[in-house]
Amino acid sequence: MYYRVMTLCVMVIFIFAMIAIAADKPDYVGASKCKTCHKAEKNGAQFPKWQSKKHSKAYEALKSDAAKKKAEAMGVKDPLKDEKCLSCHTTAFSAKNKAKSYKIEEGVTCEACHGPGSLYKKSSVMKDHKKSVEAGMTAKVDEKVCAGCHKADTPGHEGKFTTFEKEFAKIAHPVPAENDRRKK
Repeated sequence: MYYRVMTLCVMVIFIFAMIAIAADKPDYVGASKCKTCHKAEKNGAQFPKWQSKKHSKAYEALKSDAAKKKAEAMGVKDPLKDEKCLSCHTTAFSAKNKAKSYKIEEGVTCEACHGPGSLYKKSSVMKDHKKSVEAGMTAKVDEKVCAGCHKADTPGHEGKFTTFEKEFAKIAHPVPAENDRRKK
């Protein structure tokens, strides 16, 4: 009897420990959660800028005949289901920590560069730059972030990525200086 009680206690402790660990891991929430605040001009209209760029259409691009031909050349049967394609044409494809609001169809979202947003998405956190970074937001996006997908040797994509500086300028979405919390 004693051993059964002890085994049960150990199991309960283990379960609570797993719940605590999972609670500390931020979830990918999807671009729709960023849209609420980041569509406004005063904040830099990052969401509409993202929508107008290829990253937002990266998943859709996999539906094209050209994508199907590239996939076939890579030995991929369906680019909409294969990790070889989805790992770069979506955000967090293989991640387990995704909220219900996450949608693979959104393509390469804010969280591809800035990290999973569940812990920093609240306006009370985002209003304080230091708090948002402490909550897991990647504020300084560098070449390493982009290099995970933008590689010179990716079959069918050769020569599409020039230099970090040129490509980063294409997707720039700064906050207007008068509203930039990072300088305060």
